[in-house]
Amino acid sequence: MNSKLFLFVIAGLIMLPYFTYDVLAQPLQKVNADVIEFDGTFATVEISWKDNGASYYEVGCVSCMPNLSDTTTENLLVLSNVTAFANGDALLYVVAYDKNSEIITATQIIVKLA
Repeated sequence: MNSKLFLFVIAGLIMLPYFTYDVLAQPLQKVNADVIEFDGTFATVEISWKDNGASYYEVGCVSCMPNLSDTTTENLLVLSNVTAFANGDALLYVVAYDKNSEIITATQIIVKLA
């Protein structure tokens, strides 16, 4: 067997496992955040997104004191007691995970509360 062909075949066999992972569509391309209620300090925010096959999602609030987060397998989550930074913006996030608990993608959402 030609040595170049042999090296090509060996390289292909080494690389084969890298190309056999599940392919998922990218979730979180469009995330919606709606303020359901706001009392001047705390808000209830509904966050929704198109479900494209992630195993589960983590949704949280960075601007909240203390920070809060929750997980769901659905494509919608309601966060309560959301607070904003001094400028009135609440910083939220959604992280999509695969079946191996590896991050597929993440996105930030800024919502004006004040």
